[in-house]
Amino acid sequence: MGEVLQRFGEAADVVVVSETEERETEERIGSKEGGGGSSSVVRWERFPPRMGLRVLLVEADDSTRQIIGALLRKCSYKVASVPDGLKAWEVLKARPHNIDLILTEVELPSISGYALLTLIMEREICKNIPVIMMSTHDSVNMVYKCMLKG
Repeated sequence: MGEVLQRFGEAADVVVVSETEERETEERIGSKEGGGGSSSVVRWERFPPRMGLRVLLVEADDSTRQIIGALLRKCSYKVASVPDGLKAWEVLKARPHNIDLILTEVELPSISGYALLTLIMEREICKNIPVIMMSTHDSVNMVYKCMLKG
């Protein structure tokens, strides 16, 4: 991993490393520069904590919803899960500013994911929220329809 970070660092003149790697890097840089000059080493600890992205997960299947929700939480995302499009729309109407991303299945009970996407794009306060559509069906037509909708 240190090699990948160094390669990235060489391209951007910054190397992000752990404390141990920082000492070794500073020694190496210091010996190359004759001990003078400033180091371009940045430590992870200096970065502020990452804000958790707030995701609205809309999935009809309970087990799939639990698995996807757990994976998203493991990535430090804050997840609100609902089983159908109507409940998702109620959440969005009540708290549109509390959602950063919508991850929805295309085929849902009550209103479909496509109908939910249509509602989202028609409401000014919601239409800037990114929507990712999921489907188990291989339908180029549905992909095209969703992309045209926004």
